[in-house]
Amino acid sequence: MTSEYLRHEYTWSNHCITGNVLGWGMTASSCPKDRDMLRELEKTASAAEPERAKGIPVEELSFVPLCGFVKMTVIPWDSGEDNRKNKKVFLYQPKETSASPGVYMAPRGFWEDQPQDGYLPAVKIEERTERPEDIFIKMHVYDRLPDFLRAVFWCLFEKKQGLNFAAPSWKQEEFAENAGVLMYAIHSILPESLRKKAGYVSYTEQPVGREPFYFSREPLGENCINLSEFEKQEFPPVTSKLEEYFFYHLSEFLVKKDDLYDKFWSEAEQYLKTSTGGNEERKLQWLFYMFCQKHGKESLEKNELLPGMPELFYWASREPALKTTTEEVRALIHKGSFSQEEKEEYIRILLEGFTKRAQESVCGEIHWLLSSMYAVDRKKFLEQLAVIKEKNPLVYALLLSQNTEQEDSWQRAVFNENTKSFSKMQDYVGFLEKAEISPELKNQIILAGIHLLNQNLFKKENYVQFDALMLRLSRKDQWVEILKDFVRNQLEPEAENLDDNQLKTACYVEQLLKKYAPKEVSGLLAEERKKRRKLELPSEEAQEAAYEVQEEDDEDPEEMTEPGTLKEALLVGYPQGFLTGCALYLCNYALMIGHWKIAVGMAGMWLLFMLNFYYLMMHKEHKYPFWKNLGMCILEGYVIEFIASLFLSQKIRLSYFIILGIAAIAVQALNIFRKRMEEEED
Repeated sequence: MTSEYLRHEYTWSNHCITGNVLGWGMTASSCPKDRDMLRELEKTASAAEPERAKGIPVEELSFVPLCGFVKMTVIPWDSGEDNRKNKKVFLYQPKETSASPGVYMAPRGFWEDQPQDGYLPAVKIEERTERPEDIFIKMHVYDRLPDFLRAVFWCLFEKKQGLNFAAPSWKQEEFAENAGVLMYAIHSILPESLRKKAGYVSYTEQPVGREPFYFSREPLGENCINLSEFEKQEFPPVTSKLEEYFFYHLSEFLVKKDDLYDKFWSEAEQYLKTSTGGNEERKLQWLFYMFCQKHGKESLEKNELLPGMPELFYWASREPALKTTTEEVRALIHKGSFSQEEKEEYIRILLEGFTKRAQESVCGEIHWLLSSMYAVDRKKFLEQLAVIKEKNPLVYALLLSQNTEQEDSWQRAVFNENTKSFSKMQDYVGFLEKAEISPELKNQIILAGIHLLNQNLFKKENYVQFDALMLRLSRKDQWVEILKDFVRNQLEPEAENLDDNQLKTACYVEQLLKKYAPKEVSGLLAEERKKRRKLELPSEEAQEAAYEVQEEDDEDPEEMTEPGTLKEALLVGYPQGFLTGCALYLCNYALMIGHWKIAVGMAGMWLLFMLNFYYLMMHKEHKYPFWKNLGMCILEGYVIEFIASLFLSQKIRLSYFIILGIAAIAVQALNIFRKRMEEEED
């Protein structure tokens, strides 16, 4: 069977048929009037490079979108009066674009006939009919076909540099013919979308980047296959069992002439046309694996598949075509049984490969694993949950925020455990904030908080913490409605029946409502409290007591606390006093050596310490006037700084400050511990 080829000649000329008056362009063509196509071919021919050192013709096969593959022969060509170094390109183009590899392999391009008026007659050439496996046997790559395919596919998918076919044993006059034969075999086994990428250059003496394959006598570049010693060549080890599976069975289908080879590529062709690119070879490996499973091939061990699951989840989130394959792989994995160690290892793999784009799939898989642990061994479940919390707080938060409405889910159990007190709820919400808290989950948390309030309606600390929780959840308006309903429907009607402590808490709740919605407050509870204070105190003290009550009522709810003892003030203030002493000592030392800028900086740091200390003190139940805190810190600071100045040895002074620093850390840790214990008892 013959195919008809159009011919084109490209060089430097004063009469280029592509429209150039003087310069590079087509000087002769089988279709000189088709200017658009000739300009496309001109771009391709201009990128071809001749071999100038030895003047050997270079053959190149390139794909041109407008007219398919073209075959070029490039030779050095001196032109112009100064014999400048240029090139001449003889180009064959199939008249009819065909998917058959034989139509790509035109012969060497020299032609004897002279073009008449820029016209070259088309020629007919016999197509190739060799079988690819016969060519692979002749080229000594058949026995290691999986390795050969791996190199070819790597070049087509992961190409950063071309793949060099070195053939030291080929004779120079046979080089171009042998290269064309091998590329014919490669094209024969590739699907159309990959075939379009498989251009080549032969002969060359330097690495080529414009085409994926190039042929040379000696090895060039980093990526080389020595065709003369292919059976001895070492290849990098496969990166996964899935990769080994892919190339082994693909070669098996090809060798056995199994119809599954063409069937797989016809299915994969649809995916390749819609793929977003990147890692296409590994994506094809997953598609091929599931294709083999559907046709009865042996399966891989699940431990050989698990390492690639996070990456597969990520691809599926970007490419809908891979979603079905991902679900099939997941269902296949879930059919097998998992030991405790395998579950823990799978969770580790998912955590390490976690990406925000694939968070839904990854969290769903971890949830499945944790649910099976929860049903079998609660202790192991809690240990694994703690590991997730430590390694990836975001995944931990995403997991906690799911399925909280299901009574039998482990998330519901964790929710119930963390809503037994307001202090636990604060920590729980803190973790959930790392992910987005859904409105439904916010409602569940608020209902749990209302339940805690109803357990002890007159415990003031509960309202303080629930107030902070509602603001943290951005539910201020809902909080106002809850307060309004509680004050109007429960507290005000029962105001006369409340004892003094209950009435005090009720007034605090009324002040909270006043803080957010002043117009909604009637003031009945405050009036009731004033009335009782007047009746309880002697007449001469009634006016003063009423004034004190009025002051208490006018205070902000957060300030309605009593000061602590001197011992409490010393314990709480000591760490800040130590920092003040350090700042004073360093300021004094900086001024002594003339570094006034350091002294100013330390003074600014001290001021920041004091402001931070004051901010922290605002959140304590027992508060003290700011001037007392300021005076206490300055006094402690001066005492520490004065004692340090008495030591002449620098080592003693350093040890002194180290001891005080450790003591400060210990005291602050004690303060935190005592505060948490108080909250737990409440």
